[in-house]
Amino acid sequence: MLHFLPLPRKADLNTPFPVGVFLSTVSFSTALYLSLLALPRVGILIAMFSGVPIVLAQIQFPAQLLGTGAMITSGGLIFLLGSLLHNPMPGLQVLIYVGWCGLPALLTAELLRRQVRILPMLFSTTFQILFFLGGIALFLYMKTHGQIWTEISQTIHGALDVVMNAAIKNSQTSLTPSDQARVLGLEPLIYRAFIALLPGFFASIALLTALAVWASTVGILEKRNLSAGFPGIDRWVLPDPVVFALIASMALLLIPSFEVRVMGTNLVMFLGVLYVGQGAGVLLSYARKRGLRGWFWLVSGVFILIQPMFLMILGIVGIIDIWADFRQLRGNSPGGDGSSEKGRYVEKKLDNLSDGDGNHRDPFRAFRLRISFRCARLLGAFRRRGCIEGAIRPA
Repeated sequence: MLHFLPLPRKADLNTPFPVGVFLSTVSFSTALYLSLLALPRVGILIAMFSGVPIVLAQIQFPAQLLGTGAMITSGGLIFLLGSLLHNPMPGLQVLIYVGWCGLPALLTAELLRRQVRILPMLFSTTFQILFFLGGIALFLYMKTHGQIWTEISQTIHGALDVVMNAAIKNSQTSLTPSDQARVLGLEPLIYRAFIALLPGFFASIALLTALAVWASTVGILEKRNLSAGFPGIDRWVLPDPVVFALIASMALLLIPSFEVRVMGTNLVMFLGVLYVGQGAGVLLSYARKRGLRGWFWLVSGVFILIQPMFLMILGIVGIIDIWADFRQLRGNSPGGDGSSEKGRYVEKKLDNLSDGDGNHRDPFRAFRLRISFRCARLLGAFRRRGCIEGAIRPA
């Protein structure tokens, strides 16, 4: 059952148009997206936040459709600035902005207003991004009769040749001509693997964009006391069965088949983004408990922009959080399956490991106890499901 946020009263429809909010929304959204053109390497991690101002404007001023107007104005401004900067295809940049940032932001605002659950919201936004941008790519392919794909393929081949020749030139040991020929002979296989992993890469970027827009919007609304009960990313926990999908995807990498391994890699990239979000929630919760200020987020953001592989560390933290329960959210959640009693039991056992003021003397034993509790809950869930289906008949 959906629960809608209250819409503005009839008297609010006659309020003056918020010019200042509109101009700031357009300015911030356009500036964030233009970082994609100014900083090709790290700009993609900045541009994915360009939908956040649109979501905030649409939620706070739904009667005036402020977010929709800001998206249209930002698109026109991007086209104008792209033309002034001699961008070869400013119209394509507008379509990418609308499909990647604008429309997903409006969808996120509507789903937040309806208080839709987080995972369906993220998957809906991801699907919209992929559907819109995929439609644009298909249109360009048909319009150019495949010529655009030929040019992209030649560009990728040229980039791989440059990288492999540079690797041979800068190798620490001298390679014989035959070894160099073998290395260069791997270029078709690398190209095939690169093309096969593109679907997972684009799907991961779309999901990461949806996650970043949702988390940033809810965090800002909480600071303004406008969250209306939205759970923030610091209190977000993925359902336990998701980790089994991740394990199954990783198991596909062990099968000696190129197609199966490619499918497993794509699934691991996509599902790994969800645990990046959970790891970011653990980091945010830790920072709030420690009272870390803006400098901490500035340093963290710089590290991620310099080396995006730090996102993998957040994903690993999110996976470990399944058993470690760093934020202690699972044991305290009420439920009809005895989860609250188990939570109190775990908290009592943890208190026995503390010195009275909440500081654990033996963190290893506390970590081991949390893991044992999580494993017992998972096994108990499977046993209850088996009893229901009749696969296990208790005495």
